[in-house]
Amino acid sequence: MDFELGEERRALRQTLRSFFQREAPTAEISRLDREAIFPREIYNKMAELGLCGITIPEQYGGNPMDEISRCVVMEEIARAGGCLIYAFAPSVAFCGVGIERYGSEEQKEKFLPGIASGKIRIAMGLSEPNSGSDLASLATSAVRDGDNYLINGQKIWTTGADTAEYIMAFVRTDREAPGHRGLSILLVDRTTPGISVRPIPKLAAQATHTCEVFFDNVVVPAANLLGPVGGGAKMIFSLLDAERVYVAAQACGIAQGAFEQALTYAKQRKQFGTEIINLQAVGHMLAEIASEIQASRLVCWHAAWRLDQGLSCSTEASIAKIVATEATTRCIGKAMQVMGGYSYALEFPLERFWRETKLYEIAGGTNQIQRNIIVKNLLARDDIDYFP
Repeated sequence: MDFELGEERRALRQTLRSFFQREAPTAEISRLDREAIFPREIYNKMAELGLCGITIPEQYGGNPMDEISRCVVMEEIARAGGCLIYAFAPSVAFCGVGIERYGSEEQKEKFLPGIASGKIRIAMGLSEPNSGSDLASLATSAVRDGDNYLINGQKIWTTGADTAEYIMAFVRTDREAPGHRGLSILLVDRTTPGISVRPIPKLAAQATHTCEVFFDNVVVPAANLLGPVGGGAKMIFSLLDAERVYVAAQACGIAQGAFEQALTYAKQRKQFGTEIINLQAVGHMLAEIASEIQASRLVCWHAAWRLDQGLSCSTEASIAKIVATEATTRCIGKAMQVMGGYSYALEFPLERFWRETKLYEIAGGTNQIQRNIIVKNLLARDDIDYFP
């Protein structure tokens, strides 16, 4: 395994870094979040740069990248602003991949070019008020009615639903089937009569709302069924490993942004006759942040490499998510300690990073669920030496 990014990925990272510094400066992201304005203009420019096509085949207007390169993209977007990655990742890295992998040719032609161009965004409608970690217990129903399905129920934590063109709704199509066997996926036009959306005020990234979605006798064409009837759980769970790797990459991006702020400050700020980076207590905190970011990034890339190789990645994805997200929480705290009172000021991004970081220990399956997955996988193996 190569532990270097290589020239192409380094150039990609630098291009993205320059792009976001120009198009999404900290002051603008803060303004959008403060005023709860969706970053449409920035998102359109991201699409023009080709970012929305990184998971889409060329024949549908995309420019597909390998998994490690996707992680570089995720890291840089998250470093720029939570509202950007919250708008981007569900549509491009989850729903777009699901359609490419499981959709009919008609569905691919309908949705994928729009996702790649930024003209179509799709929100993930998975969780419900009483169905979060236990997705198999969801109650939103979709009853077949001739050439349509009739949806009734409620979704929650559906990020971007109020500004997306479609919602990927995880629904129960067979009430008699046990657990996950009666679950399916429908691609629902968000403007369909009977759909109502309520933004949920939240701690961070309010420019891209997280929403409750209510379905009241919503008619959806049967042609919008993704994959086979009853195959929804298998499809969703197959997409979650990559999502967890991407969550780890996003966490690395936030930690990197915080580290850069704290390091620059520590090199410039003078106390007791010297730059504070020369004070051992401060220098050690920066060294610890650098160490945690490096370890997190390598674990993330290892999991991404396994995805690229078509290898089993369930355990590695869960490990990457735990390691990176919990390390980032620690890194942000130390970076704020380095900057002291300035870290609390709205004109610096550290306070925003601090608010954004907690989500990553929850999104994509809580870290407690990730630990359950790791234990389950370890119990399923006969050999002790788990890692290759």
